[in-house]
Amino acid sequence: MSIKIVSTGKYLPENMVSNESLEKDSNLECGYIFKRTGIKNRFYTNDETVDILAIKSVENMLKKNKSIDIHDIDLIVSASTSYDSLMPSISFKIQKHFKIENCICLDIMAGCSGYINALSVAQKYILSGSVKKALVIGVECLSKNKYKDIKSKMLFGDGAGCTLIEYSKISKIYFEKIESYEDENGILTCTDNHVFNMNGKEIYKFAVTKTVENIDKILKESNINKSEICYIIPHQSNIKILNKIYQKTNMRVFSNIENYANTFCASIPIALNDMLENKVIKDKDKIILLGYGGGLNLGSILMEV
Repeated sequence: MSIKIVSTGKYLPENMVSNESLEKDSNLECGYIFKRTGIKNRFYTNDETVDILAIKSVENMLKKNKSIDIHDIDLIVSASTSYDSLMPSISFKIQKHFKIENCICLDIMAGCSGYINALSVAQKYILSGSVKKALVIGVECLSKNKYKDIKSKMLFGDGAGCTLIEYSKISKIYFEKIESYEDENGILTCTDNHVFNMNGKEIYKFAVTKTVENIDKILKESNINKSEICYIIPHQSNIKILNKIYQKTNMRVFSNIENYANTFCASIPIALNDMLENKVIKDKDKIILLGYGGGLNLGSILMEV
């Protein structure tokens, strides 16, 4: 039994914020942000809630794929760190908006790699036979957080990405390697009142070592050679981290961080949507989805498109 990607969607708020405006407000030299992060622009929501961002990503998916019947979906798994309310949570608000009956709703809190965990959960439901179609969403409203270090805010943007998957009669490759590590020193935290704190140096060390080890493990366990992998599609954290992963693995690493900044749980599904829309990847290509971040959490999914 296998799963396949049926369709994808994304949504970014209309308010695009450039580096220039942030650098001016913070008295930073021109080019400071791009040089250190690879980011040029990010999108901030004005009055849209996190569930509205998620809903609009699904609406955009439905607009480009008219064959989808939203009422056929029997599982919604949403990943986020940006909850406006705990009950009802994002997945339930999506179900209510689209009036989907007989649908299981779940929400995942697993830091920046939440989408990887959400996709893994959906895959298990499908393979169990209890679910046929699952909607997996990564969504964030990071502009509303309070940052102890104002320079951290420049890294982040708001947005949503969604992926519709279903059971595939044709066998497709799927392996996963999800791991968790205790964050003993609180290097990446966000409190109940949305106060965000990050130790950039320690996160960098974690991201450029444990990710590569994780990729080595999943390649070994799947018995697939790295030359067979079309792309690694990582969490879009920082261009320096992505470049280091490329250098250490010698595998192609996709990046769109320049356009959207770091959108936590939304970054991988947005990247996946962009790659499929622009035909950067196609049917039967092998890809590795790679998440890492708060928790500390780390996970990869090696799958066939």
